Amino acid sequence: MRTSQAKMKCVVMATVALASGHAACSNAIPDAKQIDAYFQSYVETNNLPGAVLIKRGESVVFAKSYGLADRGKGIANRLDTRFHIASLSILFTSTAVLRLVDQGKLSFDTHVSEIVQGVPNGAKITIRELLEQNSGLPDANDDLPNYDDLLKTHQTPEALIAQISALPPHAEPGGKSDREEHSGQNLLALIIERKTGLPFAQAMKALVFDPFGMHDSGVDDDSPIGGAVAQGHQVTGTFELKRAPTIHWSAKPGNGSAYTTVNDEWKWLHGFVHGDLLSESSRKAMLDTRDGYGWWQESKRLGETVYESNERAPGFSSHMEYLPDDDTAIILLANIEHDANPSIVQNVAALLRGKPYQAFHYRRVPPALAGHPTGDFVFGPDFYRPSGTLSLVSDVNGTTLIWPGGPAAPLLPLGKDKFMDRYYWTEASIVRGADGKPVELDYGKFKGKVRDASAAHAGAAEKVN
Repeated sequence: MRTSQAKMKCVVMATVALASGHAACSNAIPDAKQIDAYFQSYVETNNLPGAVLIKRGESVVFAKSYGLADRGKGIANRLDTRFHIASLSILFTSTAVLRLVDQGKLSFDTHVSEIVQGVPNGAKITIRELLEQNSGLPDANDDLPNYDDLLKTHQTPEALIAQISALPPHAEPGGKSDREEHSGQNLLALIIERKTGLPFAQAMKALVFDPFGMHDSGVDDDSPIGGAVAQGHQVTGTFELKRAPTIHWSAKPGNGSAYTTVNDEWKWLHGFVHGDLLSESSRKAMLDTRDGYGWWQESKRLGETVYESNERAPGFSSHMEYLPDDDTAIILLANIEHDANPSIVQNVAALLRGKPYQAFHYRRVPPALAGHPTGDFVFGPDFYRPSGTLSLVSDVNGTTLIWPGGPAAPLLPLGKDKFMDRYYWTEASIVRGADGKPVELDYGKFKGKVRDASAAHAGAAEKVN
């Protein structure tokens, strides 16, 4: 246990909208008031409706809920609010499969074709490759043109696997995992059904939720959930949220249909790490992964081993981080669809470790000062969407960044021509030419040139501070 790190406290004085915090440290961990202060700019800008739990061992370091579970009814989020957790579901699916391995009903080397027929490359793909997400299966989310339609009706694992049966494999199994394999998790859900003789939701209750004491968790198979349930929301305008479209979560079995609370998420993690529900060999297989089983492992950011799991789905986004050196868990479950949570949680981890971190400190910026930029900006082949064009649109409601194929990301003004993309949580700034017109959009580390304005940019372009 890193006692010296565990007892460090840092107070960050953020003097700009997004600034590196270099801390003056004492010999105590941040208290709940200081941790709560870190979250406030996210809360005040409507970017953190949800619940946060931080535990070291079995001791609570911080626990608080923020915002509304249902904006239409004015119902507040609570620590026992049930959130859909999208890809964090994969951790539970993996646990169920490992328990079947321990029971002798499966092995890591079992081939898919021994259980389910008609799967592309099924005679080559093993349970291990499904767990490690390097099966190379075609993916429903990415490869099916009718995927959005599937979300509009009730689905079963078997029906979803039938949808990809005629598609060519994405790659040969056993290579490097290069994407989240949603259909691979759908297939694991079907295998769980076949090996237990139960519908997926009931099988998960028997294999995971009941044994781990997770009585506020389950799989959403389109049946009523009950209890305190968060409604999903999406960002709109500079500060606002809107209700997310309703989907059938049964279309995401194995990869995204679970719901849970922050306390139940911790019960799973604590039981997985310290309990006796898994064999040492199964636990080791999941802990030794670099990128698989629903999480990834890295060691550079904090100089120690860290496990992370992240998710985003219609109306929801969450992030969990586990630091095994002193058994610290940071869990954030939110009913907002955006990509801010990895940054939020990673910086909380740095705060707890007494390391420099990015403190988001928002001060309201008058619309006139922020500017109202417009234009189409073309990015290079190394951009997130290669050679894509992003469009800036400004009106009385603020400025929006339109991504090709979506989303329409509202921008939060940070200063003159400086913004934060509320969806992808990335800084964007405008470079203007000598005539005052936008000629470049700097988005994170990338630069997009305004369409057909290369000549204007070649002159006296300068960033407005």
